[in-house]
Amino acid sequence: MKGKRIAIFGLGRSGLAIAKACLKLGAFPVVYDQKQLDDLPKRDAYDDAIASGATVILGWDGMFDPQEVDLVVSNPAVSRRHPALLDAVGNGLEVISEVEFAFRISKAPIVAITGTNGKSTTTVMTYLCLEACGEKPVLCGNIFGSGYPEVPLTEAALNASPDQTLVAEISSFQLEWVSKFKPVSAGITNIWPDHLDRYTGFDEYAATKQRLFAQMDDEDTAVVKANDPVVIPPGGKGLAYRPRRTRTLAAAGQGKTFPLVLTFGATGEHSRVEEMEMSILNQRVKLRDLPFDEPHNYLNASMAALLTFGLLRWRAAHDPASSAAILMHDATDAELARLKSGRTVYDAKIPDGTPLALPRAVVDGLLRFGGLAHRMERLGEKDGVRVINNSMCTNPDAVIKSAQSARDPVHLLIGGVNKGLDFGPLRHYLANHRHCAYLFGSNAAELNEMLGGGWQIFVTMQEAFEAATLAAKSGEVIMLAPGCASTDQFRDFRDRGNVFKAMAKEWLNL
Repeated sequence: MKGKRIAIFGLGRSGLAIAKACLKLGAFPVVYDQKQLDDLPKRDAYDDAIASGATVILGWDGMFDPQEVDLVVSNPAVSRRHPALLDAVGNGLEVISEVEFAFRISKAPIVAITGTNGKSTTTVMTYLCLEACGEKPVLCGNIFGSGYPEVPLTEAALNASPDQTLVAEISSFQLEWVSKFKPVSAGITNIWPDHLDRYTGFDEYAATKQRLFAQMDDEDTAVVKANDPVVIPPGGKGLAYRPRRTRTLAAAGQGKTFPLVLTFGATGEHSRVEEMEMSILNQRVKLRDLPFDEPHNYLNASMAALLTFGLLRWRAAHDPASSAAILMHDATDAELARLKSGRTVYDAKIPDGTPLALPRAVVDGLLRFGGLAHRMERLGEKDGVRVINNSMCTNPDAVIKSAQSARDPVHLLIGGVNKGLDFGPLRHYLANHRHCAYLFGSNAAELNEMLGGGWQIFVTMQEAFEAATLAAKSGEVIMLAPGCASTDQFRDFRDRGNVFKAMAKEWLNL
């Protein structure tokens, strides 16, 4: 980056981090933002950028001059179809995302997690597992407001040493401009309709998520849910493809290798949840010992453990003297000893090859998980009524999963800005009237129509919450599960969650 003229399109949290990194690397950054100073959602980002020495141009509505710019880095908030970006590409300028920028400057390997639902929780669980294994993980990326020590992705990439690991939550927006991005261990939790106001349709959204695996090879590990109807594992063919080992495909005369693919879920080959316990490679964990009991968190934990295995596998191969190599060696030896000790004259011989063995320390990391802020966050109980803050729930599938995990009748506070999503599945889920919906915000009337009508409509979340407290009975739950973006009445999902927590605390303490 030294000496390069970098155009950063979009200020915000990531734009600020990129500008600061460019300055430290000896580049010449200029930040362009179409908003005027008074319209910026966070004035402090502008003040910080100016204080750091970056040039910031506000109210910009132009095109990038290829004679004055060497590289364009686009903020995830900027649509990939923005005329300025399309013009830049047409004029031969390279446009990259923050994820691509961070990858190019990072000395540390990256573990990357994307998906529609569950990615923040899986990212934190992976961070905790790596920490328990004696690694030096840095929690970063698109994760925000989790309650754990988060760092902007670019800042993490700039400062990380080779013996650290960037554990990054990655959004589809951040994958729109990647070309060389290559995580050493990566997974897609699931892909459901979301952000359809950004894409031409679900297929484009899903294909963007799949770019996570594009550059991975046989040194790396990809983690996917077995038999997922949408997620395609690297080198796979979609539904029912269950690869057992690394494959090579001849393409245009050159061999292309694919990562080791590990699968989890009901039919997972490498991790699955049974009636009383979870199996992850050779480890078995009693469900009652885990600090969570939601079915979706069992899946998140399975994925996190396998992602951790992938990073340990990569580091052991690159540094045979590392603590990761010792952990993996000891785990393998223990598994081979177990297989030998359990043999009888009736058993078949031990399979050839090295067994995939999970260090027990990975499980210890899962036992440390204490939940995330604004993600199924339990706020308290009054007269037998539990209150849960799930402000991070921003699509209808997440609303369904949230209600299912509560196991009791739920009074759901739903509303905000719909992102072009179909709430039909939620309508069918609510049809038996086991749960109640309280609709609020700018799209409340539209949501009511999609949910079949008949639900109460409120202007504010406060009004919806007050109605829910009057209706809820002992053994029931009041839950903020908006299923929508927050930008009609709040700065972001964290602001929405904090407002909900304040009103819930007041009610709980009455």
